[in-house]
Amino acid sequence: MTQELQTRLDSLETHVAEQERTIQDMSDEMAKQWTSLDAAAAKIDRLLDRIRALEGQIDASDDDTPPPHY
Repeated sequence: MTQELQTRLDSLETHVAEQERTIQDMSDEMAKQWTSLDAAAAKIDRLLDRIRALEGQIDASDDDTPPPHY
């Protein structure tokens, strides 16, 4: 193999290794973001449940009928 071909091969191998590392880094970051997104979605669901429960309490106690002395 000539020196020129060896140099090109080494360059390509280096390039591929850098791309593989970049892809792995991006994959790891995406996994972290999915975890954060799942946690945020769960928190939103819990907050919505609490809001609905509070609305139910307000609706039950919020009677628009006037008191009997009117």
